Amino acid sequence: MPDAPAASLDVLRQRWGYSAFRPGQAEAIGAVCEGRDVLAVLPTGGGKSLVYQVPALVRPGVALVVSPLIALMRDQVDALHARGVRAAMAHGGLSRRDQEQLWTDAEFGRYQLIYLTPERLQTDLFQSRAPRLPVSLLAIDEAHCISEWGHDFRPAYRRIASARGLLTTASGERSPVVAVTATATPEVRRDIVAQLELQDPELVVRGFDRPNLVWSVLHAENKAQTVLDVFEGVPGPGLIYAGTRKATEQWARRLAAAGMSAEAYHAGLAPEARTNVQRRWIAGETRVIAATSAFGMGIDKADVRAVVHTALPPTVEAYYQEAGRAGRDGERAYCALVIGPRDEALPRAMAANSHPSPAQVQAVYEAAGSLAGLAIGSEPDGPTRVDPSRLATLASVPEPLARAALQHLAEQGAWSIRDARPDRVRVRVHQTAPALLAYAEMQKPPLARFITALLRTLPPEAFGDGADVRLEKLTRATELSEPRVLAGLDFLQQREIVSTTRGAGVDLVWAASRATSAPIDAAALARGQRRASRGLDHVVRYAQSVGCRRQHLLAYFGESAPSRCGRCDVCLGRHRPAAVTPEDESDLITILGAVERDEPRASWLPDTSPRRRNALADWLLAEGLLDLAEPLADVYALTPKGLKALRRRS
Repeated sequence: MPDAPAASLDVLRQRWGYSAFRPGQAEAIGAVCEGRDVLAVLPTGGGKSLVYQVPALVRPGVALVVSPLIALMRDQVDALHARGVRAAMAHGGLSRRDQEQLWTDAEFGRYQLIYLTPERLQTDLFQSRAPRLPVSLLAIDEAHCISEWGHDFRPAYRRIASARGLLTTASGERSPVVAVTATATPEVRRDIVAQLELQDPELVVRGFDRPNLVWSVLHAENKAQTVLDVFEGVPGPGLIYAGTRKATEQWARRLAAAGMSAEAYHAGLAPEARTNVQRRWIAGETRVIAATSAFGMGIDKADVRAVVHTALPPTVEAYYQEAGRAGRDGERAYCALVIGPRDEALPRAMAANSHPSPAQVQAVYEAAGSLAGLAIGSEPDGPTRVDPSRLATLASVPEPLARAALQHLAEQGAWSIRDARPDRVRVRVHQTAPALLAYAEMQKPPLARFITALLRTLPPEAFGDGADVRLEKLTRATELSEPRVLAGLDFLQQREIVSTTRGAGVDLVWAASRATSAPIDAAALARGQRRASRGLDHVVRYAQSVGCRRQHLLAYFGESAPSRCGRCDVCLGRHRPAAVTPEDESDLITILGAVERDEPRASWLPDTSPRRRNALADWLLAEGLLDLAEPLADVYALTPKGLKALRRRS
């Protein structure tokens, strides 16, 4: 494996203040600096971003970093600015003029890194400017998103490979590609290599094993008390992951009532509120955050002592990534999955509500056309704004399914989707600039001044398909309050001089006229449903396993481990009977006989509760009469000791 060049270590010391690379970083960085493709699978908190950030400061040109979330990009760009690194973001919130300027600046060496979403790679603007850029490397963050078998699958990632042919280095060579992720099974790793068309990549896989983490699954009748017990027994900062926004607020209230400082974090909070909650937790002012999965990506807090999941996560990858935010400082930390007898129902329902049927997609397509006032065969002359809640009502489908259907139709080319922003108003002028100026000259002075200020402020796109304009920019240019600016725009809209849209929802940019039938890929919808079901099945098997938790997790990610870690709830015997009595012997022999006949665990002792059955199986494993032959498949085998005990009774 290549070693990182001396220049990389100098950059690490000067910009980040570290004296050495972590395991896996040096090999990956060395390969990138040599111009090779790289797939790096490093643990959460293992410094994945340095795998592309350091080479970006060593190699000439600009590094393009594909990232799934604008918030994550913003955090990384801000952190790089604090270290004196020239970095920027390219996203749909920028005006056409600002995007043009960004790529011009990149061409002439102003930036060392530019972050962008995968959708940006497909825009006409990027594709026209890309051949002129000296691209030092193309980095794919959260690369598991490219695989249908990875969590957080995002179809736009699959189109990244088509952009690779446009990218060359300052010397005219092909730009290397580095893909990084924290959670990728062998199957997902193979898919990443294939989908990105990596050429002879350096594969660096390090550290799924986190020996300082103590893994537990706690089956609880009283979940609230169990969670309180965890945080009372484990001092220090903590995280609770809950399945819904409402649940995060309930958990925060419960902990606060017990005397712990706790706050809720979810996407329903205002951006400023989320930022303040996060800031207080990182600063140690709040001990525990109760959050949805919206929290955590890109968060750097090393001293989290406990991460508690109160709902089954959708995949093992998601669970490992979220739980892995504990103990990044290397000290002992605890990861607990607390589940009740009916907890499987919620994630099953959420999975079902994120994968619509073809009929539901068709209903959403028809509803979107109706809301836009489009007849069959007609095409709007600009974007149409859709409120997903209203759309769901009209289509008679749950709102999550309506949103998923909108996204599926975008993937199939019916339209592209742009998020509407409350701090912006979309303006489309129906006249030319000279005609609008002539109209202003005939108006009273206040209206004339307003129109003239608009002409100075609106970007050229406003006179075409329309443009999103910051309200703050309009209030400053017109010297009017926000309500008066909106009233002025409404006045012009009533006279059909402009069209404006503002508020919640999304803008649909139709690619073609409305058709009778929506473009639907039924096979892709079915695959998505199977993928979600399969992911949850793995989580359920982990939760119900009577084998070592650490062994189970490492086996899932393709790594071997001893059959007993000695530290998880199973190895510590927390689910085992307090004592096995002579009355239990018949049931123990029955289990051994069922294993010899290859019967699944669910069929052992059918008249016995699952908890007692699992407890007896755990005792047999601990005593060396059974062996967990295949942890992921829940397959058991008799040991010689177990076979001898069975033969002795028969």
